[in-house]
Formats: sequence, C-alpha cells, structure tokens
Amino acid sequence: MAPTVKHWLKKYRHLIVGDPEVFPLESRIFHTFSFFVILIVVMEAFMNLVLHLYVSAALAFGVIFIQSALFYLSRFADKLQLAVILSAIEVNGLKAIGYYYNDGITGAALLLFAASLFILMSVSQKKLWPFLLAINVSVVLAIIMSEYWHPELIQKHYETRADQFLDNIVSYMVTILLIYVGTAAIRKSYARQKYLTDEKALALELLNAEKVKLFSIIAHDLRTPLASVQQYFKVMAELDIDAAERADMEKNMLQTIGKTQDLLTNLLKWAKNQMDGTIAHLQTISLGTYLQETTELFSNIATKKDITLTTIADQSITVRADPDMLQIVIRNLLNNAVKFTRPGGRIILKAVAEGDHCIISITDSGVGIPLSRQADIFSLNTSSTNGTGNEQGTGLGLVLCKDYTELQGGRIWFSSKENEGTTFYISLPLVQLTLFTGL
Repeated sequence: MAPTVKHWLKKYRHLIVGDPEVFPLESRIFHTFSFFVILIVVMEAFMNLVLHLYVSAALAFGVIFIQSALFYLSRFADKLQLAVILSAIEVNGLKAIGYYYNDGITGAALLLFAASLFILMSVSQKKLWPFLLAINVSVVLAIIMSEYWHPELIQKHYETRADQFLDNIVSYMVTILLIYVGTAAIRKSYARQKYLTDEKALALELLNAEKVKLFSIIAHDLRTPLASVQQYFKVMAELDIDAAERADMEKNMLQTIGKTQDLLTNLLKWAKNQMDGTIAHLQTISLGTYLQETTELFSNIATKKDITLTTIADQSITVRADPDMLQIVIRNLLNNAVKFTRPGGRIILKAVAEGDHCIISITDSGVGIPLSRQADIFSLNTSSTNGTGNEQGTGLGLVLCKDYTELQGGRIWFSSKENEGTTFYISLPLVQLTLFTGL
C-alpha cells in the first residue's frame, strides 16, 4: 500500500510542480506557490462570504481564476517570467481594490501585500526584484496615503469586532503559511540542487582522475615499446649484425609490437566504454566449446613459458553472455595468469554450475597479489607490474574485466595469497533449459 501511495503522490507532485529534470528551480517554486495560493484563496473567499464581505469574496474568486491562468501559462506554456510579471500586476491591483473594500488599514490587506512580495521575489529573476519592490511599495504607500487624506473611500464591512479579529487572524495564518511553504520549497530545492551539484562535481573529479591515470598509462606503456622499435632501426642503420642476431632482434620486436597492439586494444575498448557506454549483446553460449576455443591461443604461450594450462568445463553448461566481451575478460585473466606464473607452474580454467549461475574460475600457482594492492585491483588507482618473465602490462585489463562482466549481468572477484597464487572468479547467469516430453 505504501509504495502505491508514494507513487501516486510523486505522480501528482510532478503533474502540479513539474519534473525537476525539466523545470528549473524558479519554475517549480512558482508552481508550488500558485497551487497553494489557489487553495488558500479559495478558503479566504468562502471566509469572506461567511463574514458578508461580498466584494472581497468576488475579488478572491477573481484571484483564483487569474492565478489558475498564470499557473497554466508557466506550467504548460513555459512562460515563467511573463507569468511572474502578470502576477505582480494582478496581486497588487486586486489587493489594492480589496484594501478599500475591506476596512483599509484596519483590515488585513497589508499582510497579504507583504506575503505577495516574498512570493514574487522568490520565483523571479534578480533583475526583476527592484521592479517588484518598487511596484509593491508604491501601491501600498498610495493606498495608505489616499485613505489618510480621503477616509471616506474606505468601505466598512466588519459587522462586529469579532469579524475584524477573525479576518486578521485568517489573513495572518495565510501569510505565515505562504512564507512557510515558500521557504520550505526553496530550502528543499536548494538542498536537492546542492546534492546534484556535489554528485556531478564528485563524478567529474573521478573522471578527471581516471583521465590523468589513463594518460599516464599511455605515456608510460607506449613509450617503452616505441623506444624498442626505434632502437632496433637505429642498430640496423648503424651496425652490421649477422643473421642470427637480426632474427633474435626481430623476434623480440615482434613480441613488443604484439603487446603494444594488445595494450591499444584494451585502451580503446575501455575509452569507448567510458565515453559512449557499451551495451552487452547477450546470447546463449555453450561454455565448454567456447572456453576451449578461447584458450587455444594461450596454450601455446603457456607452453613456451613451461606452464601447464588445463581447461575443465562441462560441455552441457550454457550461459547468457556477450561472446566478444566474455572473450576479452577470459583472455585478460588468462594473460595475467601466464604473466605472473613462474616457469614450471600451472593454470586451471574451470567452469561449474552452481544454482542458477555458472562460476568460471582461473587459478594460477603464481606470485599472488600483495595485500596492499588488492583493494584497488579493479580500479585505475593500481599500478602495473612486470610479470615473472619481465612481461609488461597496463593495469587496465582488470578494470575492463570488471566493466564487461557487470555489463553482462555477472560478478567478478578473486582470492589471492602472496607467493602461493591467485584465483579469479566470474559468475554468469545460466540458461535454464526446459525439456518437454510428449505422452
């Protein structure tokens, strides 16, 4: 029941006040004021009827009609400043007339003049404030002076002393209610705007920090391979080397270029994900076959480093995942496992079904992750480290793994002990297969 009521209130609040994402603060305050003014003036109109102040009641109904039109002008025609100016003319004009028909200075009109000025200044642009103040003060001084010099202009409508007290009390309550509602709306809107501003500032700060880290990664990790290629061509130009040395240098340069290409691939994919927002295209994947194909490349790399790579996956397991994203995640994790495992070590890639999820684990017998680096392992705050074979990295691969895993509706985590090894886990939703049998 409570969520339904809350939804109903939110719906009608947006209908009356306006969506904060669409209407600026001033517009929402004007709409709030207009709504409460209409409600309060309706009560005032009926109070005037009870007190036999028929002219004041007629003026109140006029205010209701005009204020409703001005509310429509701002809320649905998006003409806030025009509505504010017309409101100033309306309020001051009608209240001036009401002053003469409601016992003048002994009545309650002056209180409402003060309340109207507060309302109008709360919702108008700063450049309109002098105009609003001037018209309010001018009208009030004019009607007071006219009463002073021509008291016969004032109509006495209070039949009893109690009627006068009641009218002043009601007008006072209307005034403080308008001030309360206005102040509350301003404070609430200010607090919300401050919260949104702080959120945006924090997001911008984090984005700038990531940008600085990204550029430092590019500056550090691209400089080294480019320097190696430059050094190779310099040696080729200046020295006469034999075929064996040339072949060895070309092999090393080819490895450097391959690593640089992997680096650029990760950088570009991560940058695209941050700027455009990547969407996962989920498909049904037979995980056993998929993992076998994905690990073929790393089998050769692991063999060259004398590392045993084993894949254990039930061929019947099917998951919902994006094939390209999942491949990037698995390859980055396998690449890290090979990178940080010493020659003679082992890596086990396993996939098992647990409940309605599949758990993919990549376990290595490598050097492990120091405890001091574990908290930031999935962020750009961590720095890249060289592998056991002096392999270089960017510190960006695990950031990409986390982003892509979560985009697929999955979860990634790890456990690690220094000098003993690391296991990374990926949880993905299983495809629930239903078998139909006929009679």
